[in-house]
Amino acid sequence: MKKKEPTNPPAPVPEDQMPLERFIKNNLPAFDETPAGGHYERMQAKWTQARRRAKIFSISQMAAACIIAAFAVTIFLYDHTPATPQDTVTLCENAADMKSCYLSKMNDVAAQIRAIAATLDNIDPQEVMIEVDNLLATGNDIEQELPDELSGEAATAVLANYYQHTLESLQTIIQLLSERADAENNLQI
Repeated sequence: MKKKEPTNPPAPVPEDQMPLERFIKNNLPAFDETPAGGHYERMQAKWTQARRRAKIFSISQMAAACIIAAFAVTIFLYDHTPATPQDTVTLCENAADMKSCYLSKMNDVAAQIRAIAATLDNIDPQEVMIEVDNLLATGNDIEQELPDELSGEAATAVLANYYQHTLESLQTIIQLLSERADAENNLQI
């Protein structure tokens, strides 16, 4: 194609304009040319290829994000699933001294409660531990309160049930205190 000849030379560009703007205004006749044949087709092909590459990249990004999200949800659910005392139950029910086994487990949980309560603002750890001690103390004489008519197996089942519920109550207290500690930590951040 034939170049257009400018009728007037371009006016000089003031120094306060941006370098690119100055370059374009100084070389304005060069921008009046139409591109060579096939230019638009080549650009269209490049854009199509770039879009295809972008789609593939976005699909792989989405797949990676889904995998990461699934992994994060799995970890979250694992961390926030309440601990079930089933392992402790089986261990303690098969122990020679079931009462000592459960009391040992409950004292371990009470120590965890004490540690968490000590880190919390707006909660008096002594009040929490008084309530925990009261919960533990209610079972001190439970064996004497069982009726004499209960057989050995039935008495053991009643005691095991009592100890399981007490242990679950203590673990619920830990869960609630942990959630409160997490909430306080999030507020501080």
